[in-house]
Amino acid sequence: MIRHALAALAVAAAAPAALAAPSELAPLIEAERPAGCSDYRFLFWDFYRAELWTDARELPGDSYGLSLTYRSKFSRDELVAASVEEMARISDRPENSFGAARTEMTRAFRDVAPGDRITAWRDAPGRVIFFVNGAQAGALTQDAELFLSIWLGEKTRHPEGRTALLDGRCDG
Repeated sequence: MIRHALAALAVAAAAPAALAAPSELAPLIEAERPAGCSDYRFLFWDFYRAELWTDARELPGDSYGLSLTYRSKFSRDELVAASVEEMARISDRPENSFGAARTEMTRAFRDVAPGDRITAWRDAPGRVIFFVNGAQAGALTQDAELFLSIWLGEKTRHPEGRTALLDGRCDG
């Protein structure tokens, strides 16, 4: 009996997880699977899984969602600071030039724990709507494209992840 239960658990653990669009994107896209996904890790730390959601044939498309499901704990301040730091690095602008974007992200972001999800929905050029665990949390209207380039731009720190997201595959 125990052997059968262990075998059933092993089969269940080996089966791929069913994917579905995050609840906040369900009314916005028809896709049932992410266009691409990538796991973001460094040495022994597992930070988050990124998924690109869109109905576009050419990625990323005009309207798309970038959903990050966290596997580590981060404070709102850490998320905002890391975003601004990366935006400054990518653009060669000083961090203090992102005051408006910093304010908008501070309003939208929350502290995250493993299992929490932040989704950035690009609904128009220059505008991103943020959702935290499915609930709308705010918008980024200043430097929105630069924010998305942290993952999707040519100067990303994780080119393998960018490739996986934009080439329509999942690497993890």
